[in-house]
Amino acid sequence: MLVLDNNLLSTLSQSALDGLTNLQELYLRNNELEQLPSGVFSNMPNLSQLGLSGNRLKTVDGNMFSHMPELKKLYLHNNPWQCDCNIISLVRWMGQTKATMSPRDALKCVSPPQLKNKSLSSLQPGKLQCNA
Repeated sequence: MLVLDNNLLSTLSQSALDGLTNLQELYLRNNELEQLPSGVFSNMPNLSQLGLSGNRLKTVDGNMFSHMPELKKLYLHNNPWQCDCNIISLVRWMGQTKATMSPRDALKCVSPPQLKNKSLSSLQPGKLQCNA
């Protein structure tokens, strides 16, 4: 288990977590992360719990979680989700995964205005748009 909560982390490099192949639990809660490199968790095949709640994440590539076969619990609440076309892969992954999400209903859109406070689990990927 690696707990990096409350450390004011604002970035994670692609290689920041290299070498942690046996890690089963990683907590990065209550930091200032705004984005995650797409392969940052790719060398952690045994990761079963991942805490990313309480950050500044607006979007996350859902495909990064597809490569985590042991993932059982994922905590993503208390992030300012921007519900546009960039979040489609996460919404799709949420619909397919057997992993437990931090209270699913706690994942809410902050923007765009017409989707504010809407639950991510209720979004339809085909209807999420990006402004040109």
